Amino acid sequence: MRLLALLLLPSLALAQTSVIRQPALPSRGVTLPPTGAALVDEATSLALNPAGLGFINGSQLFYLHERNLVHDGLADGVFLGTRFLGMGLGGSMEWIRGRATPDYRRTSLGLALGTRTLQLGGSWHSYGSSNRDIDALDTFDIGLTARPLRALSLGAVVRDVNAPTEGTVALKRQYNLGLGVRPLDERYTLGVDWLFSEGGFRQGQATYTLNAEVIPGLRLGAGVSHGFTAGVPIALQVAATVDTSHLGLTYAAGGTNAGLNHVVGVRLSSETYRSIAPRGGVVTMLDLNDALSGGTSPVLSWLGVSEADPYLRLTRWLELATQDARLAGVVVKMESLPGVNWGKAEELRQALLRLRASGKRVMAVVLSTDDLGYFIASAADRIYAVQDSLLYINGLSSRITSYGGTMEKLGVHWDVARVGRFKTAPEQLTRDTPSDAALESINAYLDTEVAIYEKAVQEGRKVPVERLHALWAKGIPHAKDAVELGLMDGVISTPDLDKKVAELIPGGRFSTTYAPRDERDGRWGRRRRIAVVPVIGDITGGRSREDPLGFSRIAGAETVIRGLQEAQSDPSVVGIVVRVDSGGGEVLASRLMYEAVVEATQHKPVIASMGDYAASGGYYAAVGAHEVLALPTTLTGSIGVFYIKPALEGLLSGYLGVQQQNLSRAPLADILDVWRPWTPEEQEAAQVWADTAYDNFITEVALRRKMDKAKVDEVARGRVWTGQDALARGLVDRMGGLLEAVDAARMRAGISPSEELDMVVMGEARGFLSGLGGEPGVRAALSLLPPQEPALPESLQALARSAGLSTTLLQPGLKAMLPFQITVR
Repeated sequence: MRLLALLLLPSLALAQTSVIRQPALPSRGVTLPPTGAALVDEATSLALNPAGLGFINGSQLFYLHERNLVHDGLADGVFLGTRFLGMGLGGSMEWIRGRATPDYRRTSLGLALGTRTLQLGGSWHSYGSSNRDIDALDTFDIGLTARPLRALSLGAVVRDVNAPTEGTVALKRQYNLGLGVRPLDERYTLGVDWLFSEGGFRQGQATYTLNAEVIPGLRLGAGVSHGFTAGVPIALQVAATVDTSHLGLTYAAGGTNAGLNHVVGVRLSSETYRSIAPRGGVVTMLDLNDALSGGTSPVLSWLGVSEADPYLRLTRWLELATQDARLAGVVVKMESLPGVNWGKAEELRQALLRLRASGKRVMAVVLSTDDLGYFIASAADRIYAVQDSLLYINGLSSRITSYGGTMEKLGVHWDVARVGRFKTAPEQLTRDTPSDAALESINAYLDTEVAIYEKAVQEGRKVPVERLHALWAKGIPHAKDAVELGLMDGVISTPDLDKKVAELIPGGRFSTTYAPRDERDGRWGRRRRIAVVPVIGDITGGRSREDPLGFSRIAGAETVIRGLQEAQSDPSVVGIVVRVDSGGGEVLASRLMYEAVVEATQHKPVIASMGDYAASGGYYAAVGAHEVLALPTTLTGSIGVFYIKPALEGLLSGYLGVQQQNLSRAPLADILDVWRPWTPEEQEAAQVWADTAYDNFITEVALRRKMDKAKVDEVARGRVWTGQDALARGLVDRMGGLLEAVDAARMRAGISPSEELDMVVMGEARGFLSGLGGEPGVRAALSLLPPQEPALPESLQALARSAGLSTTLLQPGLKAMLPFQITVR
């Protein structure tokens, strides 16, 4: 009864219990602590089911020593496992010694391939012994592990596949079928195995395993094995494992009525296991410049290879760090912020506030910064500057560059058809100075940004706004000026940093290798996921792509649609977040994205998250979602369209002597010609085209926002709004960043807040050469893609890039784009 009670205790089962009663035959290796074919997933998998090697995510070394009193034998085994190029690799050597049978050594190599839910593995075993028959043996095993669900694991193994015979030694082919279930969560696992030899299914043996992690870092295990024929004794085994992060110790005891068996094991691993003595108080450094400077290298970009978007990766890191109980504080290194404008800055600031709300302390250390960086840093508990920090905290401004005079000098005329007084994008090319409408929009945007900035500093630093104004008045202030005004906490030298961290976080332990969620993941199956589909850069047809040098990004309709279709058809995806960071682009491409978003809402929750920009065509793509979230500083709206094309006759004929003569058979056959200006009839036709596109645009906005069409027209007409102003006018649903959008998708999908979800990007931009291919699946599905617009001469495209103009703006065609590029510094 005492033994039965012990078996019913919560325990971690690693059950190879049936091996205890087997004599030291060549197919028998070291006895593992209790485990099963469906459960094993460490380096020791090589001894039981090679498919388990595929679940290793680092490097592992196990040493096992066995004393078998049942057969008066000794055994030792060393097992190595690692992951390389997505494969699980393993190797082992086992030495078996006993009085009843010859001694032998078994050397094994294994390989596993597959996914998180399905692994196929194979292993080869070679034997060495003074016994010639044993020494000549080589055997092969094949194993399969399927973990389709969080609560279910299946295993199947064929051992000694080749069933070798050497002299007096003959090994039968053996089979092992395993089932693992987790009725509650990852702490409790039950396993059942059926082992039988070739032709002896009914004479097989059953092994039962029970496991649990009773407290973090302490695992107990038990197993029972028995046959169904007379004379087969019951074998029992119990085990205990104590884990620290990279070291584990195991003791297992078992046996039959014929004697006992003892196994002692040691684990060393690069993977971090849950520790019985977890070390909290971790302090780490977050270098924002380094974190935001990831992405794709120029070489990889040319080859069409894309890495994870650095900003989305940083956002995920901050989310996981907030949830990590081991983390006590973060030192944020402030230098440059590549790719960040005021929308993302608000998200980063909110992320630091969430860290503080979760009990972490946050210190900002400034090497150099401007108002944008200081806006983020104001969320920290403490702000320090190093000696001679470069502070460009001098207030916000925006510059408008007009090229109308330049175009006149070049002899280039621009034909424009537009809808909306505030749709002023073409004015950069047609006017010497900005129009009143352009100035009104920009001034309104600046006023809102300044108000949000001032409020953030007041709340973060607990100082009156006049202190910030006083710092602005200094032009290029020194760090001591910011300290005197209460906007920073001190000026420190590098040696002082440790002292300041210790003052803020007593007992903190600095780690240069910290990573959130770096503990070994023993979960079965795949976590349910939220798919993030990015719409980043100028919107065009074709594939999303990145400039090899990182100067620009293109949001291609084909790639975005493919990402949405992939997300809505993937059963592991429970919700979709469309992340928009775009000032718009081609009308047709924007419309196709909008329709794909609307289609996705028929299958899964879809939330739109706006970053720095989600204007014009970017707003078009976002408005189809169930819910639209913007940041207070997001630049959005700009609901309007325009058609623009150049007339290059003055440049090409007047300066280069080029002549062109058109022969047409229809009155408007040359309406897209870039040689001469439009005729009045062509201008009228283009305007009708633009008016129709605009009417379609506001019709869809009215439908999705449940607004009167006339009301939409009032707030449209190309007018740009901040996210805060857009909320007041019904263009967005609420304020929030990417993480709030993920939470909204989770809530609409009915997923418990306690369930851990993965965030995966679908439909990422690819490199330059990837644009040479197509997206056949999307092409087939749509049967309609934006036609290629007539390209500008390369010389004008180069001029546009050097002047900071979008080449998408300059391409002839119907556009839904921001009327200007705003960079507020």
